[in-house]
Amino acid sequence: MSERNERERTMTAVLVEDEPPARRRLRRLLEADGRVTVVAEADTVRDAAAKIRHHRPDVVFLDIRLPGGDGFDVLQKLDEIPPVIFVTAYDDYAVRAFEEDAVDYLVKPVDGQRLAAALDRLERRREREQVQPGLDRAVARAPGRPFRIVARKRNRIVLLDPAEVTHLSADHTLVFAWSGGNSYLVPRTLQEMEGELAAHGFRRTHRSALVNLAHVRAVHPGASGNFVLELDDPEGTRVPLSRRRARLVREELGF
Repeated sequence: MSERNERERTMTAVLVEDEPPARRRLRRLLEADGRVTVVAEADTVRDAAAKIRHHRPDVVFLDIRLPGGDGFDVLQKLDEIPPVIFVTAYDDYAVRAFEEDAVDYLVKPVDGQRLAAALDRLERRREREQVQPGLDRAVARAPGRPFRIVARKRNRIVLLDPAEVTHLSADHTLVFAWSGGNSYLVPRTLQEMEGELAAHGFRRTHRSALVNLAHVRAVHPGASGNFVLELDDPEGTRVPLSRRRARLVREELGF
């Protein structure tokens, strides 16, 4: 393989780390792995946001503690957030990191084996996002037929009208669509469904939830400045609205 083709094959990355030794170590590990090309480095919140917007990388390696704020402040400054692998000396932010849909959370000092595992996870996510349309999508988009969510209930395939679906939820690797208080297994990722359903009024409110805003009955204040959306299904299901996604959803709902 030529050097040019090798460069085109690799993923691009921005490193956000305010300690030069740690930044150099991570770059060396990435160069040794060979799957990622570092296109920019940043050491402050403001610089990181600017370089991510400019380069639109395939992945961001993001430290938690940074001059001018923290890694989560970087994400709040972005309209489009690329996949993120947190790299930090602190292990007490992992829960919040995964709430932000992080690919992985690495605690310093990072070794090559642990970094390779994180890149494996990133590649699997990219493969899921790039999967070609299959039978389920063909059924959902059959000519002359309105769009339907293809789901399964026991041994049968069910075609759900998006207007009647209140929300989709993710439980680890399983995704469920909810309609009339019943759940149906959707053989797709939540991220794939987010793209399919945006035109039907669905918005991502949390890393594990996609909500049909037409079915939001009430909004309740939550912990730490978050909100909770109450849906109009028989159970009055409550779905969290994360801080990162709150602005756009609030604008659409008008509160």
